[in-house]
Amino acid sequence: MKKIHNGLLYCWKENRRAVLATIIHVDGSAYRKEGARCLIYETGEVIGLISGGCVEGDLLEHAKEVLASNKSKRIEYDFRWDEDDLWGMGLGCNGAITVWLEPFNPIEDRIYAERILSEISNRLTCENSYPFVTIIETSNLEETQKNPYLSTYDNQKNAHLFIKYDKPELVDIEIDGVRMTVFVEPVQPLPNLFIIGSGPDAALLAKRANDFDWRVHVVDHREQNLLTYFPNVNHKLIKRGEYHSLKIPANSYVVILTHHLELDQLALQYLLTQDLAYIGVLGSRQRIARLKSLLNTDDMEGSAFNLIHSPVGLDIGADSPEEITLSILAELIAHKNGRLGGSLSKK
Repeated sequence: MKKIHNGLLYCWKENRRAVLATIIHVDGSAYRKEGARCLIYETGEVIGLISGGCVEGDLLEHAKEVLASNKSKRIEYDFRWDEDDLWGMGLGCNGAITVWLEPFNPIEDRIYAERILSEISNRLTCENSYPFVTIIETSNLEETQKNPYLSTYDNQKNAHLFIKYDKPELVDIEIDGVRMTVFVEPVQPLPNLFIIGSGPDAALLAKRANDFDWRVHVVDHREQNLLTYFPNVNHKLIKRGEYHSLKIPANSYVVILTHHLELDQLALQYLLTQDLAYIGVLGSRQRIARLKSLLNTDDMEGSAFNLIHSPVGLDIGADSPEEITLSILAELIAHKNGRLGGSLSKK
């Protein structure tokens, strides 16, 4: 989402036209699910992917039509095959997808373009969930063209009608006598990741997590490290070991990378009293056992220890700093999505 936002912001500042493509329906198997987006520049450059390359070429042609008419358009692609298909003729996905194309035209329709940019910006900063609703078809086309969004971050007048939906989907509904098909997206705040420590490995994790749309916060007492390794990442300078000064939102993720037993102990002593989703600690099993033995458990429940993942990361045989970063990030994503992180071939 950050790359899409940056692309839209570039077009806004430079007065460049583009088309925002969103998957609004999937039937069967597909590379991406409902809500996936890509941005198509007028020049043909594409930011992001909504398929494994199966539709992007065709989308370019439809994008030209959308830019010429300055009107949104719905496109359907059916990749399903049956047993009679010849080997090698079928595409990689056995499913059908419906794509919604919206013009982003800051030259001729700056108000509509600003709405799109504002919505994507809000998704990067919102603190609470909300339903975002786009009108796809309606019996009152004239009114829809004036305001294609029923519910947004800034205008939640109709939010109560869609709060029950917990996944993106197309919905048929009637409001004030007007029949319409809408695309409902339950927008969730981006997950917070707090990295305790400011070494080179923390810098790697911060960069990769930021690429994956996590809200990254780096905490340490070494100001020079924070300035050197994290010039473009949100960071907080604290006094050595004073982790109690941190205000960490509920359900945040924390990875401890201090490489120092005493600092790990002080961090854990505080973190285990907070309402967190995950705590990862770098180090061996013997090290975490030693840490647990040093902790004062009087002020915490025994279940809090279940939050600790140490050694942190998935078992992929990681050795290099880059591989260890990948291992940690993979476990973070798996935990966020409620998965165990095993091989898909054995699912």
